[in-house]
Amino acid sequence: MSNFKQNFFDNGFITKLRVLSENEASNICDNYLKYLSSGINKAESIEHKTKSHLYFPWANEIIRNNRILEYVEQILGPNFVCWNSVIFHKYPSSKNFVSMHQDQNYWGIIHDKAISVQLAISESKIENGCLRILPSSHRSDYSHKDLIKKDNMLARGQSISNDDLNQDKLKNIELDPGECVLFHGNIVHGSMPNKSNKHRFCFTIRFLTTDNKIKKNLYYNHATLVKGTDQYNFFQKEDSLNNSNINKLKALHKQLIISQIEKYVNLKLRNNIFTKIVMFFLKFEPIRSFYYKVVNKA
Repeated sequence: MSNFKQNFFDNGFITKLRVLSENEASNICDNYLKYLSSGINKAESIEHKTKSHLYFPWANEIIRNNRILEYVEQILGPNFVCWNSVIFHKYPSSKNFVSMHQDQNYWGIIHDKAISVQLAISESKIENGCLRILPSSHRSDYSHKDLIKKDNMLARGQSISNDDLNQDKLKNIELDPGECVLFHGNIVHGSMPNKSNKHRFCFTIRFLTTDNKIKKNLYYNHATLVKGTDQYNFFQKEDSLNNSNINKLKALHKQLIISQIEKYVNLKLRNNIFTKIVMFFLKFEPIRSFYYKVVNKA
């Protein structure tokens, strides 16, 4: 086993890896902030943050960034997909936070072969709410409860009680623009509010080996093959910008977002008929925008 891989599995993460220049990251950040101020509606302001590689050309390029793929290959092997990508953006003086949690606790994947890569597009420091990790916690399974608070950036609010964590061992993962951290799918992590006068913008990519499966009743089952081959075909394949265009990818993005909303609604209502009635209305963007405003979704 290589030292890189051994270090990853010993600690559950590897940080301060440079994959973009600061200038490249700055250009992405500037364009993203312009997008946020371009008069988008509430639904757009929420829904672009997940499966973002199907929404922004720059995001679709990053999931296929050679430096990132080389790092991930050392851990996962030669065949893996990008299952999801997520934007974590906190406005200056934002109260938004991410509760401490383990991803695999909710993903329900069948193999312990998952990596998240969080790329700092802006600087990510303690004062603006950088990632916090509990080193080596990927070796244990913690009890979770859903912490439903409007400022929690997690859709379901999955949370580990502070009483179950050794606060003194939490490590702040500070990154400069263009640097990334790789962390294990089962490591305990989260982030605090942004107390600074600067934006905090990170782009997180979820990579899974092709022999994995997701709980399809809870999550979308589409993924982009980014490295190697897929002999299993457990995931429905997404196109990339190499052989498609952004309008087609955005159409798929909308389809997947609506299907994911339906899964959440059904999880809450536990009644297929009521779910179908609710989804008849929620398929319309203005109604989804109204819904997000009612529930104070950020």
